[in-house]
Amino acid sequence: MSARFNLAAAEVAAKGTAPVRVNTAATEAIAKGWAPVRVAQAATELVAKGNAPLRIAFAAVETLCLFWSPPTVSTEKLPLAGLSWSAHVSPKFKTRVAAHVSGREIRTAWQQYAIYDLTLTFEMLRGDATQEIQTLMGFFLARQGQYDTFLLDLGAVTKDTADDTVTLGGQGVGDGTTTVFTLVRPVGEAFEPVGYVFPADLAGVYVGGILQDPASYTFAAPNTLTFHTAPAAGAQITSSFRYYFVCRFAADTQDFEEFMANLWTLHELKLTTVLA
Repeated sequence: MSARFNLAAAEVAAKGTAPVRVNTAATEAIAKGWAPVRVAQAATELVAKGNAPLRIAFAAVETLCLFWSPPTVSTEKLPLAGLSWSAHVSPKFKTRVAAHVSGREIRTAWQQYAIYDLTLTFEMLRGDATQEIQTLMGFFLARQGQYDTFLLDLGAVTKDTADDTVTLGGQGVGDGTTTVFTLVRPVGEAFEPVGYVFPADLAGVYVGGILQDPASYTFAAPNTLTFHTAPAAGAQITSSFRYYFVCRFAADTQDFEEFMANLWTLHELKLTTVLA
């Protein structure tokens, strides 16, 4: 495939008149035998003496083409042998804030659910027959750094069962039409989709307080519950299950330190969650 990028810039200025500038024009043609794809950017600035500037900024068109399929969610679990304190759990959102000259703000939420940055500490990893350092380092190598995903049992890290188990948690309310529901976990007053649930870890599904026959619904990993018949309007849907966070490594390198013979430490293992 060939790609060509041409940039032409011209400036015309006349004596005694306000300068008129044509800044940039770009045309890109891609692929033999295909219609040209053009991304055009034009900017014109007109400045007149004694008048406020008039500016026409730019218009851009972007086309993204996926040439390969992203990796599927891996069901490998992060080994936690040697884990110690402390652990950092940092939820984050993306919000655009535009401030007006009056001091008022316009805020736009670009992300409905939080992405978590996690930092774990492995104080002592043994290199003897227990193979703790080899197991953790090998896990990182097998994931190819940031590339592959894996599962994290956050409850095993924080020692809080709410971080890996939902017991009769609300999963939605029937409307007589909707059949597909995403499993969620409660966090105080908030609810967010869980990362990954193994079918064997789905303990029970209730509609209006009545335990449902497993033949009346289908569960598909990572977190989708589909009823064969839509729950009645107003019927509360609850479920019990064990779940995991889908994560990737936050960097392509890790600093494993051997502080004594066959004794290693990893001061900071940084992870970030991936929305399923």
